[in-house]
Amino acid sequence: MNAEATRRTGVARWLRARWPRIAIAAFALAATLIEWAAIPPVYPLNALFSGISVVAIILTPALPRAASWTIIATVVARLFVLDLSGPNPLWAAYLALAIIGYDSAIPVSITALLTVILAECVPVAMNRFNALSATWIGMVNYIGMFTLAAVAGMSFRWRRQRDEMREHAMMLERRQWRTVTLRRNTRLASRIHDSASGGLSYIALTAQRRLRRLPEGDGDDGERRDWEFVNTQALAVLDEIHHVIDLLEEPGVDRSVGSGDVGFGDAAEPVTPPESAAAAAAVTIRRAAEDGRERLERLGLDGSFGVRGEPPADCAEASVREAAALLGEVAANIGRHLTPATGAYYCAVTMGDDAIEIMETNPLSAPQEARTPGVGVPAHGSGLAMHRRIIDGLGGELNTSAEDGDWVLYARIPTRPGNTASSAGPVPQRQSARRGGGSTP
Repeated sequence: MNAEATRRTGVARWLRARWPRIAIAAFALAATLIEWAAIPPVYPLNALFSGISVVAIILTPALPRAASWTIIATVVARLFVLDLSGPNPLWAAYLALAIIGYDSAIPVSITALLTVILAECVPVAMNRFNALSATWIGMVNYIGMFTLAAVAGMSFRWRRQRDEMREHAMMLERRQWRTVTLRRNTRLASRIHDSASGGLSYIALTAQRRLRRLPEGDGDDGERRDWEFVNTQALAVLDEIHHVIDLLEEPGVDRSVGSGDVGFGDAAEPVTPPESAAAAAAVTIRRAAEDGRERLERLGLDGSFGVRGEPPADCAEASVREAAALLGEVAANIGRHLTPATGAYYCAVTMGDDAIEIMETNPLSAPQEARTPGVGVPAHGSGLAMHRRIIDGLGGELNTSAEDGDWVLYARIPTRPGNTASSAGPVPQRQSARRGGGSTP
């Protein structure tokens, strides 16, 4: 039953797409058959050519080019038949020229038009009695009709091409709009995650750390209730922010960025600032690393952020901004997943002429060291994924893995994304590993 319904649907779709050709072919067929009934062919060869022409007319909706050239072949073949009886071949010739003009290129259409014109002019020039028109004045009318049929077919083809070009332009515009919207949403989601999510995580962890330090049963429950309220509110707002990020990162949209596409927004062209801008870029990255170290130190975590090197004078602003944002995300992830008893973290930032490299490692928490339910900050799981898409768009790479009980993150952000993205191919990703306690940053 389904197969039958599918077949009927396909037939109906085919008829809707070709109904103009079917209507024109039906008109030409009716005119030819009426003339056949009024003036039947006398010679068998003429009857054969007329029959082939009728069959070709019927086949034009399904086989437009082959049937049209068959009609033209019968028009030429009738030059050698000294008989004007039978249906007029002009109906079929008009149909063939219009179809060829619609389905073929201009040189092919002109070739078909000249072939039919010459085939009809030769008998007139030779003064043979099988000429459709006995005079050149009458032949001019036929030439005009032939040309009109061919031009009509070509005009419809040009109209179809114009509509296709317009539709293609609209499709490209819609695709560009979706790409721009996606880039904006990705940058917005990443900024929300890096700033609001990281800050709220730090507030919640600080409140929990303060609650652990308050002695039990000291008679002063007001301070405990205040810190519990701060922790609860921070976690609630953090959960709402995660919902907002999920809405911005709407599933079902292709978020891949091609290797020739360089980043987001103003990263399309590498910025060429003066020498002072290179120093400002270095200060931005060093400040982000220092802020991360200070936050983790206040949470009681041991480790270090090391920054060395200097960025080039023409380092892109988007690369500096992404490197600083990634350092904030790294610090937030360390605070979420690492405990003081687990061990120390280490993060190294190397600024070079071609790229800014970030390497972070820390011990994976053992299962018994995982935080108890209701304590800690829930991980959303999309922070590094958003940074990976942004860095891929800049032509770099971000890999994470678990090696010998340590969590390892490596990021390479090109300082000139416009030059790197055009030549860099897809970067193989390491298999993402989960941190201790079953959470992925």
